[in-house]
Amino acid sequence: MDLATVNAKIKANHFLSDTTTQLEKDFLSVGVNFDIDKPVQDYKQLFSFASSLVNSLNEQDPKRIINLLYRIDLSEEKVQDEMKNSTLTFSELLAELIVKRELEKVIIKNYYSNP
Repeated sequence: MDLATVNAKIKANHFLSDTTTQLEKDFLSVGVNFDIDKPVQDYKQLFSFASSLVNSLNEQDPKRIINLLYRIDLSEEKVQDEMKNSTLTFSELLAELIVKRELEKVIIKNYYSNP
């Protein structure tokens, strides 16, 4: 899955509901409620909520972030590589990477369930 495809889906707000559901499921699997107000209007709202949640987790229980990254298959190396080239804060960047990875999972699942 290339980044251009993921970014195009974000711009078009495709799979927004499915991505939100996937985020809720995976955050809950590490014991964190992803309790965003619904309906989610756009990915900007999703990034913002995820960023504040990641920031809180980073301050209170950073091990849960590591568990979440493992759960969603987002490598620490990828996070470190992206940090080198980003002007975002750690929480903003991590939230963006998490949301994009979850969207990627939704796109792949949709592709293979609707051939």
